[in-house]
Amino acid sequence: MKKVLKSPEPEELKNYRERYSSQFRRWTGKKSKNGKKEKGLTNNSETLNAIRDTLASDQKGLCAYCEMELHEKNRSVEHFIPRNQSTKENNHDLDWQNMLAICLPPGGMKDDDLENPQLLKDSPCCGKKKDGDIPDSRLLNPLNLPTLRLFKFSSKDGEIRPDEKACEDSGIPIENVQFTIDTLELNVQRLKDQRLAVIDEINKEPDDETIDINDLEEKIAVEELGNGTGNWPRFFTTIRWVLGAGAERHLMNISYSG
Repeated sequence: MKKVLKSPEPEELKNYRERYSSQFRRWTGKKSKNGKKEKGLTNNSETLNAIRDTLASDQKGLCAYCEMELHEKNRSVEHFIPRNQSTKENNHDLDWQNMLAICLPPGGMKDDDLENPQLLKDSPCCGKKKDGDIPDSRLLNPLNLPTLRLFKFSSKDGEIRPDEKACEDSGIPIENVQFTIDTLELNVQRLKDQRLAVIDEINKEPDDETIDINDLEEKIAVEELGNGTGNWPRFFTTIRWVLGAGAERHLMNISYSG
């Protein structure tokens, strides 16, 4: 999980909310007095697609929780505060600052996995694991994270863990970081395996053994992370951790802010 920067809300969402501001409606619509279901945002493809596209662009192509890639057919809109907590005064349904893009189905699933409903049920992560839980102050919101990396990883099994030093420097309790990892099930085995593959690939012995390790790490960071104008690579934070000071120098050079 990394910091997410939000752009201004799409005009389509703003216009939609203004049209329906006089009445409280859910995305999925609500039944009118005659019992018929009114059209909600799920039936407004133009607005919904604008929301999805803008979220994916803001997050540079990564799930806000596990950092797997988002694709047009593999993404969902997550409401950090569940939609069913909406009231006439606080419509979390249509609150742009309450929306994130997450993977759908759960991150790391392969095509063959999707044919096994029991596997989907037994090993959820991200939004599937959160599953409408009302977040308390312990669950980290990607919109409110520091640019500092809060997580570290095991080079033995790909496990994600709190970075004690970073937590201390940012004033975020280690317990909250661990709670977030556990609540979103970010250490489900398939994510650990895929993170470990990324770690192993970067840690391969360099062809040129004469190059300084610090220079090498920064060189790889340039290749792996790019200049920040396009999408980030999957497991951005994992790559950032592996490359250490080299990654931090590169991110500073490109004025990384999230």
